[in-house]
Amino acid sequence: MGKVYGNVKVNYAPCKSVGQLKGATDYILGNMEQQRKEGIIKTRDDLYMAFGCNRDNFANTQLITRKMHEKKYSRWLPKEILAHKMSISFHPEDNNKVTYEDAFEMAQEFAREFFWSKDYEVLFAVHTDTVHIHVHFIVSNCNLKDGSSYRRGPKELREMCVFFGEQCRKRGLTHSYRDTFYVADKERERKTFPEYQMKKRDKLSFKDELRTYIKLAMNSRNTKTLEDVVEELNSIYRINVRLKGKTISYALPHRPGKGGKLQAVRGSKLGDKFTVAGITEYMEKKEMKRLEYERLDAEIEKANDSINDYDQWEEWKNGSSTEQIEEVLPDKDTYNERKKDISFYEGFDQFREEHQIPEADDEIFYGAAFEDFNGEWQGNNGNGTDFIKEEEKTADEQSFPSPSDYRKLSLEERTKLLPPPSDDQMTELKAYQKRMGYDENLSGIKYKMSVFDDFQKEFEYRKKAAPHEEIKTPIRRRGRGR
Repeated sequence: MGKVYGNVKVNYAPCKSVGQLKGATDYILGNMEQQRKEGIIKTRDDLYMAFGCNRDNFANTQLITRKMHEKKYSRWLPKEILAHKMSISFHPEDNNKVTYEDAFEMAQEFAREFFWSKDYEVLFAVHTDTVHIHVHFIVSNCNLKDGSSYRRGPKELREMCVFFGEQCRKRGLTHSYRDTFYVADKERERKTFPEYQMKKRDKLSFKDELRTYIKLAMNSRNTKTLEDVVEELNSIYRINVRLKGKTISYALPHRPGKGGKLQAVRGSKLGDKFTVAGITEYMEKKEMKRLEYERLDAEIEKANDSINDYDQWEEWKNGSSTEQIEEVLPDKDTYNERKKDISFYEGFDQFREEHQIPEADDEIFYGAAFEDFNGEWQGNNGNGTDFIKEEEKTADEQSFPSPSDYRKLSLEERTKLLPPPSDDQMTELKAYQKRMGYDENLSGIKYKMSVFDDFQKEFEYRKKAAPHEEIKTPIRRRGRGR
């Protein structure tokens, strides 16, 4: 059987001061003040352990060991490496095959093999607060016997990965090990040794220059496909691109190589992202994101159209027009009392529920409903600041329903309230809009054609029913506070 490799992570910053060492120890044990405040439990009492020292006093033990070997350390300044951090982790899809106790047992074997067998003190803990089970290690950088520093190079890392991979394979954790040491990364750009040397000198290699231009073309607003990228590179950046089947190569005309010939390089030499397959995949994802952004913009625009009246609500709610309110309210104390009990939003929700105004009906114009509600809320029966006393209204005005009540009436009930229709449809339409509470321009209504369709139904019904019967019993306004 070939070698397998487990997931061992070592690219953590080492602890270089006593403060960092104690902070790292507190973190993996869940003893940080912020963790306690938020109720975060990182591990359990039976899932953490230390070799060579007290598990609950690991940081102080390291200081004693360093003093014993006359090793320097700083309380706060990051000067000397006191300890190294690393971790091993299991794939979430193996959660049904591995328990926290299994992970703890494997961590013991791992720590004994690579740290304690070489006389380095180590603290480790199994974390239980994430989807994937993992174990953190803090390894002393001072050998308990001779004071030597802990070596952790590429060779040691490979040995750790193989050891952990075999542990996972023995337990059947098929998702937690792999056949290769390195993990494939399409985003990683391949660089040669000369390129790294040029980077150290802050110089841009011709490959880096090509990568920059290609990225600009791939992220341009004008490109949606591989062919668009090639066209942009040719026309805008003057790069010679040769596309043949599944291979692509690039050349910079202004940077010739030896002998004056163009330096051409295949996309595969720049990285997987710059190949035909890589560019095609990137452009497909880019197009999907663009369509998603357009959809979100449309939804935001739709939402903005439906809340145009909320600015007025906030103005009254926040009391920015206190003097104006005092002028129009007949009973300021009653208004203030209602304002304390509920907010405008809650008040309108109650009003909508009381009048059975459906929340998700696109054909309902909420502007008119708001005007009725706002009149009640302010203690008057109109909009704005014009307060008209109830007794000053005519009998017809008092008996005719409000727009919100009128919308609830059947066509038969409406016809009984209205005179026979005239032949002038435009005049009748304007009168209909007024009865329904719509303004002249139908602003805020999503489907304006539906308003005309509804008018036509009422208009035709009234024509068939004409001449209409005399009103026998006036329909009283519902939901109006007196």
